[in-house]
Amino acid sequence: MSSKGSEKWILYSTCDEDSDSEMRALDVSAGEDVLSVTGSGCRTLSLVANHPRSVVSVDMAPGQNYLLEVKLAAIRHFDYDSLLALLGIDPCPDRWRLFVQLQDKISPAAFRYFSRHRKEVRRGLVVSGRHEKFYKRVVAPTMRLLYGRAMRDLFSAQTLEEQRAIYQRRIDGVMWRTLVRHGFSERILKWVLNDPGYRITIDVDSVGGYILGRVHHTFMNHLAKDNHWLAFTFLGRYPHRGTLPHYLLRENYEAIRSASTKVEIVTGNLIDYIQKAPDGSLDKFSLSDVTSCIPQEGFDQIMRNIARAGRPGGRVCYRNFLAKHQVPEEARSTLFRDEALSTSLTHDDKAFVYDIEVLTVKG
Repeated sequence: MSSKGSEKWILYSTCDEDSDSEMRALDVSAGEDVLSVTGSGCRTLSLVANHPRSVVSVDMAPGQNYLLEVKLAAIRHFDYDSLLALLGIDPCPDRWRLFVQLQDKISPAAFRYFSRHRKEVRRGLVVSGRHEKFYKRVVAPTMRLLYGRAMRDLFSAQTLEEQRAIYQRRIDGVMWRTLVRHGFSERILKWVLNDPGYRITIDVDSVGGYILGRVHHTFMNHLAKDNHWLAFTFLGRYPHRGTLPHYLLRENYEAIRSASTKVEIVTGNLIDYIQKAPDGSLDKFSLSDVTSCIPQEGFDQIMRNIARAGRPGGRVCYRNFLAKHQVPEEARSTLFRDEALSTSLTHDDKAFVYDIEVLTVKG
């Protein structure tokens, strides 16, 4: 926090992960206690949809946690249409008027934070993170300029066969490959993230080449019209309500709204929090792409503490992006990698850049 008390504006405002993968990996159920990394808050909210006993959501960035406060309060307070209007999914003439209704339902610190960023609230919080602005202001306009009709047809395709034909004949060429390779380079990623606390550990030969391969895989294997992150990446918006992230689909909104789950939001270091967790106190661990933010030694600390704090039969899900961290040797007698599920989820995941890792705590 600066001396003026104004934290940096949020990095992530919407979901760049596929929460369907999370739900399959963790299989959260009633009565369980879950630890989650906050990020945009979307994945934490998806976990609440399964009605666990408790969810603790941890993040170093106060703004990200304030965003989770607002999203949870909005789900509990607003009807579905008003929620989508407030967040920026649907048109709204005065989002600030809606936001003010949440003042007594979020912390004073959260209300002050968003009051300082009233312009972003009026734009719609879900589409206003620094990360999201890159796609809305740079990627999407470029796609419209160079591939306007082809992109529209791609996201309208009803079958994979139709989509593959559009992609291969009208998009995948020298210009496309050059754009992806250079547009998603290490230099561009660091510029977009612009966060000294965010480390980019790279274990792939070429960042652009790696992302190009993953983009190719997803256009060849996943229907774009059903893929919320693919849509936001290349269109800068969600084309219809069926393309929304998991927690914003109507049925999941209803489930989160009705859940009696105790949600605790913690601003602090994940390693510090997990070190203090009592032995055998947690069932499920949703770690996001924590490997992008910490070196291998920090990741090893987390894994060793999960082996201690995890209940027998518990599950762990984390994502490898450019860093490819694996469980340290000393924790492998307690944390077993589910090879089949990890492979299946990596293939099926709609957020195309990740390798999904699923672990089981020894019973």
